[in-house]
Amino acid sequence: MPQPTDLVTDLPADFEVFGQAVDTSLADLKGGTSGQILAKNSNTDMDFVWIANDQGDITGITASSPLTGGGTSGAVTIGILNGTTSNLGAVQLSDSTSSTSTTLAATANAVKTTFDLANGAIPKSLVDAKGDLIAATAADTVARLGVGTNGQVLTADSTAATGLAWATVSTPSYTWTNYTPTITASSGTITSTTAKGQYLQIGKMMVVAFDIQITNAGSGAGALLATLPANVVTGNVGGRFACAGAESAVTGKALKLETDVSTPTVCYIRFYDNTTAIATSNRLNGTLIYEVA
Repeated sequence: MPQPTDLVTDLPADFEVFGQAVDTSLADLKGGTSGQILAKNSNTDMDFVWIANDQGDITGITASSPLTGGGTSGAVTIGILNGTTSNLGAVQLSDSTSSTSTTLAATANAVKTTFDLANGAIPKSLVDAKGDLIAATAADTVARLGVGTNGQVLTADSTAATGLAWATVSTPSYTWTNYTPTITASSGTITSTTAKGQYLQIGKMMVVAFDIQITNAGSGAGALLATLPANVVTGNVGGRFACAGAESAVTGKALKLETDVSTPTVCYIRFYDNTTAIATSNRLNGTLIYEVA
């Protein structure tokens, strides 16, 4: 800096030194770009810096949950927490209708899809009693079919609204019928017998029970023949059916009862070993099952 004692001839050099000092002290004021503003860079005198004009008049930002960050100086960053079932926050949207996530949020599309599914479902309120059934009355149309009563069965019924109806099953009544079989022998003649018979027919199946007492065998021998209540079919298994019985008065031996295609009207009775069962006082009991012609 020039001093009072400096000669006039020294002034140019002094002013040059002064100018250089001023230039150095005010160096931070130089530069900058359009729109920037000058700000203090530190607590040091004449320490400035050019900054963007984005300071505004906000002196601080306080963030409360779910926001994070904030501050009272410099560049301030603001964030947001992820949302949960216990915290406020941001959540991601999802189109899923099957997700079990507790952090995703449904889109309108997901809600509409779920609504459509629910709208097309059969409501639980349609049934209101134990045993109720759901049946169709037309295309895409359902109705309740109330439970039937004990013992009933579900049957097709074109006259019913649902095409189904509960029906009571009629239990068939089977009754044994008495008859008196005619008794003969395949060889010789039996003098006298007391014969009883019973039969039960179910469809084409015939069950016949015999109780034959030989009071006098006479000259009878070979197989004992007892007439049947209906002829034996001759087509199936060659007309041959066989069952068993027993002599119950004298020997206790087992009997075999069988039919033969050659004589479909009678049952042949012998002992199990093919010996004759015809003897005075013998009592022959047996059952035969066969198919009716």
